[in-house]
Amino acid sequence: MRMQKEEKTAVVLLLMALGSLAIAFWAFNSEESIQDDNASAKHDEQISVEGLVTEMNPTKSGGNLIIELDSTPLPVFIPRDSGAEEILRRVSLGDRIQVNGVLWEYNGNKEIKLERAEDLERIDTG
Repeated sequence: MRMQKEEKTAVVLLLMALGSLAIAFWAFNSEESIQDDNASAKHDEQISVEGLVTEMNPTKSGGNLIIELDSTPLPVFIPRDSGAEEILRRVSLGDRIQVNGVLWEYNGNKEIKLERAEDLERIDTG
């Protein structure tokens, strides 16, 4: 029993599709495990900074908040679930704040991530 030309073509295409899927699965799965390992390592390093608020930018989606301070090049990231909306109401540009967070890496850039709204404290200068 010999395979027809069309059958051979179908088998080759099927094998190519399966090979592509296997390679994609391997590539995406290994990248996720590397990111998971990096994320868990970054959670352990506590960081505390104090400075004047120079910028406050809500993210375009997700309801998160990013604050820039004059004392560090690291942005402060406040997730929606960690009280971003509350902090946006009680902190203004020019306020002196103290932030206690964790060193975090997002898209290859380091930042300070707040886990709770209570980890950000306004400091009265007057």
